[in-house]
Amino acid sequence: MYCTLFNTIVLFAIIHQLIASEWNYGSEGPDVWSDINPLCAGHSQSPISITTACTAYKKFSPFAFSKAYSEAQNFKIINTGHTISGTYTGSDSSIFTLTGGDLTGSYVFSSFHLHWGENYKSGSEHQINGEKYAGEVHFIHIDPTTGQTAVLGMFIQSKIQAITVESRKRKRDPSTTTTAIPTSTEWDKYLLAAETLQEVNESVVVSLNLASLFTGDLNTFWRYTGSLTTPPCTEGIIWTIFKQPIAVNDNQLVLLRNNLYTKDYRGPQPLYSRLVYRSFPIEASSSIADYMCCWKKN
Repeated sequence: MYCTLFNTIVLFAIIHQLIASEWNYGSEGPDVWSDINPLCAGHSQSPISITTACTAYKKFSPFAFSKAYSEAQNFKIINTGHTISGTYTGSDSSIFTLTGGDLTGSYVFSSFHLHWGENYKSGSEHQINGEKYAGEVHFIHIDPTTGQTAVLGMFIQSKIQAITVESRKRKRDPSTTTTAIPTSTEWDKYLLAAETLQEVNESVVVSLNLASLFTGDLNTFWRYTGSLTTPPCTEGIIWTIFKQPIAVNDNQLVLLRNNLYTKDYRGPQPLYSRLVYRSFPIEASSSIADYMCCWKKN
């Protein structure tokens, strides 16, 4: 079973490498990807802009991660030419298993990668009510039995952006208490390693605790079916987008922008008839105008 998973991951990497020279985030950027890969113009593409008022509540089972996620493991961090990707260097990737979250079956960790943008207000691929974050990290998992791909997407919020949000809250409510905005040690390690990889295919092995790269709230999220956000834009991907962002130091993102790529993200794609679910019953950030808009759409 896991041999099949390994072959699937290798094939995925080979296909991605073969088409890598045919696209980028510049002159051969997202607007023209469909010229080479028609599926990139499909009706179930990712990312999307989530209009929170238009989401439907659904009760999900809790996510469950194997203990390997919470242990230090070696990961190969590589400049792929489009992003910075991390893969487990051990011989048995099945130690990383994910269940729950209403996912059918057991999923095995495949890789993770980061998207960022030109400044601290752009970089995330998904948007919430039109709002962008400074970046977004994707943790890719594959069901070794079915080949189904599930991606855990988590927003990256630079500390500058986080402080701005806190300031807005205090203006609306002077009694609001300012909260600390820490950057985890694991994110410091990852970003310090990533910013040194200035040449394509340059890599370094870093010991990371994968769970420490996750958002602190794995219970509050949105769920929908979409696609890979890069060519070949394969559809049928199960997306989980977590609400709580991860805070990082913007100076480290500046180094990525200056030394690697200015940006590496795709903008939101049309939702069409897809429904987005949320794991929490009340969507406090929605407005009456949003609800009226949703009614008109439906």
